[in-house]
Order: sequence, then C-alpha cells, then structure tokens
Amino acid sequence: MASKLLLSPSEVKLKEVLKDKAITSELCEEKGADILIYSPSGLLGIQRKSLPGDFIQSMTDGRFARALPLMTENCTFCRVVCEGKFTYWPDGTLFLGKDRKGKRIPSRFTRNTVHGMLNDIEFVYGIPIRYTENVDDTVRYIESLQRYLDSKKHVSLFKRPKATGAWSVPSRKDIHLWIMQSFQGIGVNTADKIVSHFGRAPLRWTCSSHELSKAANVSLVRADEWINCLEDRLSKEPSKPVSGSSASGEKTMNDLRRMLMDGKR
Repeated sequence: MASKLLLSPSEVKLKEVLKDKAITSELCEEKGADILIYSPSGLLGIQRKSLPGDFIQSMTDGRFARALPLMTENCTFCRVVCEGKFTYWPDGTLFLGKDRKGKRIPSRFTRNTVHGMLNDIEFVYGIPIRYTENVDDTVRYIESLQRYLDSKKHVSLFKRPKATGAWSVPSRKDIHLWIMQSFQGIGVNTADKIVSHFGRAPLRWTCSSHELSKAANVSLVRADEWINCLEDRLSKEPSKPVSGSSASGEKTMNDLRRMLMDGKR
C-alpha cells in the first residue's frame, strides 16, 4: 500500500507545488498537523513553520501548545519542519525584518529565547525538528519521507522499541507508560494521565506465575517479576485489594474510558 499525502486547507503554497499528489483535508487540523502522511508504517504528522515569523507567532499565540499534544496523541511519528533560518542582530536579538523606513522591527526574542522554544519541542514533546530552505525543499523532504515510509526494507519501523528511562534502564513507571502507549490513540500525555490516575497501568496478567514460566520457558523468578510489574502500584501507598469479579473489571474499564475521553478534549 502506497502512502497517502494530506494537506491542511491553510497549506496553499504546498498544494500549488504538489498539485494532485496531495489531498486537501481538514483531518490534518483535527490531528494537530499541517501535513499528514498515511503509510504502511503508521501515520506521520508534520507541523510546517516558516522562519522566523510563523514559528514565533505559533509559539506566542498558543497554536503550538494546542497542536503539538494533538499530533503526538494521534500520530505514530511526528516532525516539525522549520522552513528558512533564524538570523540575529549583533546584540543577539532575533531578526524580524525592517519596516518601510528601513529601521529594524523591534523584537523581544533573543537567541536564548529561540533555543528554549526549540528545546521545548524536542524535549518536552519529543518531536524531532527538521530544517528546509524553502517550499520546494520542503516538498523534497516530504517526498523523501514518503519513499522511506513506503519502503519495506526499513525493518526498524515495524519493530516497537523497548522501554527506556532517563538513564537507559527504565523505571517501573517508564515500563507502565510504555505498555499503555501500545494501544492505538494513547500517546505520551494520555498514558501519563492514566498511570497517574490508577497508580499503575490498569492491566493485569490472566495467568499464574507457573503458567507463564512454562509458556515462555523462563524461570519462575522471572515470571514473578513480569507479573508483579503490573500488579504493584507505583506509589508508596499500599495496594488496594483487587477483586476478580466482573463488576470490578467493568469499573476499571469505565474509569479508563473516562480518562481517554478527557485526554481527547
């Protein structure tokens, strides 16, 4: 299956270049993206910003704050494409151009401010940033992404990476967050809400340690570790007894559904 390219209605310039290669759809904005690529490997969302004006305005008017969480929740892969480059005056102030009289347009943004904004995107939202020279270069980048995602030889895209923590070895919370993100529609933010609410991933093994040990051909100690990883709450407060009744399971599922609905609002 070949990838499909969708553009937000606001992406007029890209549409002029891509023409029939792309479909204009409001679905992009619903998922927090300017550009969507549906591929066999998953959904790729892209926020495209021209530098410096569009990028700065999106940061200050809250568009990024609304769009980036949506994109990370809905897309398998995310990118922010910065079109152009940041330039600065000798005093370190961001260059925003000159007015009709040839005087520099006042700016409260500095090199450090811009670096902070870029760091927020990469470290807070976990979204890689790519730079292109102009619209044509952005189109070349998008087409290269389509070719890459369409290629079955990139096996890494079809394998889910292991859970990792800040120091390479994942904490128990890292593992619970990683497990929750295996469900379609659950991204980093929603997974954190769910795990924080329940004190753990609201899931459990439906077999005994002995059964798991036999099925996976591992030691009983290892099987116990796997089962206890889901059974124990992350907080220090004692675990509440969990009933095996269907009513208790239904309540947990209802709580989970409410958490997911809250995350989509």
